[in-house]
Amino acid sequence: MQPLSALTDAALKGIEYLLFDVDETFTTHGLMHAETYAILFALRDSGVTAIPVTGRPSGWGNVMLSTWPINACVTENGGVIAWKDAAGIAVQHVIHNEHRGAGYIEKLRALGDAIAAKYPQVRVSADQPYRLTDLAVDYAEQSHNVSAEVVDEITEWMRAEGYQTAVSSIHIHAYTPENQKAEGVYPLMQSAFAIGRETVHTRAAFIGDSPNDASLFASIPISVGVANVRGSLDKIATPPAYVCASECGAGFIEFAQRLITARA
Repeated sequence: MQPLSALTDAALKGIEYLLFDVDETFTTHGLMHAETYAILFALRDSGVTAIPVTGRPSGWGNVMLSTWPINACVTENGGVIAWKDAAGIAVQHVIHNEHRGAGYIEKLRALGDAIAAKYPQVRVSADQPYRLTDLAVDYAEQSHNVSAEVVDEITEWMRAEGYQTAVSSIHIHAYTPENQKAEGVYPLMQSAFAIGRETVHTRAAFIGDSPNDASLFASIPISVGVANVRGSLDKIATPPAYVCASECGAGFIEFAQRLITARA
């Protein structure tokens, strides 16, 4: 990783889309600060389209699309995409048909209950009722002091049950078939903005912080980590190309301001 200062204004000038993780990238220790939310408006006013790409549920995506200054989002780690059409009407699409199969989400919820019964230090995420495609087990949002060994054990249990997994800064996710954030981003960009993969690579940047951001760190040339990404590098095969000096929301602001300045 190179420091963000190594990223030139010339490289940033053509960036029109900012893909961004939410938890502990846009938020700070679980809170969305006023100055971080305000930078979304500054990005919009500078001509940058900001797009959340999060492990949070599709229900949250609907709220963000309705109340944030955004026109598109990816939720459930790439499982669900949503955007506003030309008339401003929200459209939602589940990437894998299998995720809507009979009994699919019920089986995941039963697995979550079993995990929480065996490991009382974790719990099924409070946002689980608003999910369409995955299970989220909370190990670091409303749960506290959960060891890395327990996170690994739960992840292995999910895999033994035949599920793919992803670990964010707060949740352990299970789903099948495999989906990653990048798998949601490219269909979204085509559907919402009529741009293909190669154009995304030249006109979009991504900023994140955790292992479930790995597919976009590997895929997007201008990939950035907020400083707290350093704590997860042992679980990220391809680290971000650049890293901010600041953590969490302050790191998001740091990069957003660089982008705004470069486009001025």
